[in-house]
Amino acid sequence: MMHHGKFYGSTVMGERGQVVIPAEAREEIGIVPGEKLIVLGNKRRGIVILFKSDVMTRFADMMFRKSRFFEELFNSSEGDSDQNKTKE
Repeated sequence: MMHHGKFYGSTVMGERGQVVIPAEAREEIGIVPGEKLIVLGNKRRGIVILFKSDVMTRFADMMFRKSRFFEELFNSSEGDSDQNKTKE
């Protein structure tokens, strides 16, 4: 299922570089005071993206699980080719 974004409104950056995340966004996304956020940006396009740090943790966990799968697959295929060499 494809998830699409939502427009929550706009905000203004204060003199100290702080921005307020609209209440509806905080509530729906589950952002609480003290929550760690990851900040990504694209200078050329003028884009700033915020996301919860636990999203990055889940992504990293998934990547490590996948890498173990491919490592095991690679190791088992090496074993198969070694067995085929001994049969020849």
